[in-house]
Amino acid sequence: MIGPLSVGGLIRRLLVWSALLVLTACGSHVSEPPALSRSDQECLADLDRLGVQYQVEPQSASTSPACLVRNPVRVSAATVVFSRPTIAACHFVLKFDQFENEVIRPLAKRSFGRDLKTVVDFGAYSCRSTRAGRESEHAHGLAMDIAGFELSDGTTILVKDEWTKRGKGRDFLRAVASQACRYFNEVLDPDSDRDHVDHIHLDLGRYKYCIHK
Repeated sequence: MIGPLSVGGLIRRLLVWSALLVLTACGSHVSEPPALSRSDQECLADLDRLGVQYQVEPQSASTSPACLVRNPVRVSAATVVFSRPTIAACHFVLKFDQFENEVIRPLAKRSFGRDLKTVVDFGAYSCRSTRAGRESEHAHGLAMDIAGFELSDGTTILVKDEWTKRGKGRDFLRAVASQACRYFNEVLDPDSDRDHVDHIHLDLGRYKYCIHK
């Protein structure tokens, strides 16, 4: 026969077990990623058609809304190889591939008689705010920082080395930044501020600014 204290202990034990079962169920639950919209599916199909080398990047359900990327992909090469793979929103990658084909490669051939081999990049996605405190477009995979380019003969043109030096390298980089204003909403470079002394920032965010317009 179970006494009053034993019954109380049994009840408490059952309650603890029930709580543990609930916590285990909650902990094992993984939110399914939202279904891709038709435009997102079309974007990925366009990347396939263009031969962009990418992988769909899973996004954690616990990611802060301030750092969510719509339709994120990890890209190792658009038309030209990136110096390091980077995560970006699919439609940003499409726009950059267009810019690469219509502007950067033709400029490289006209300026140096060589094709483009590598885009030297500082990456795209980064969950952070700007130095000024506003939301960074990097946090949504809508921005990329370009440090320079490598040509097919191995010549490297870096922003930090060539931007202020007279010559073909400077003219090429400045032409890239100027033409970028036709493709991206915001273009920042060493002439913009001290935060961009070694790269060209390109983004498709809400703000519109280009010092070269």
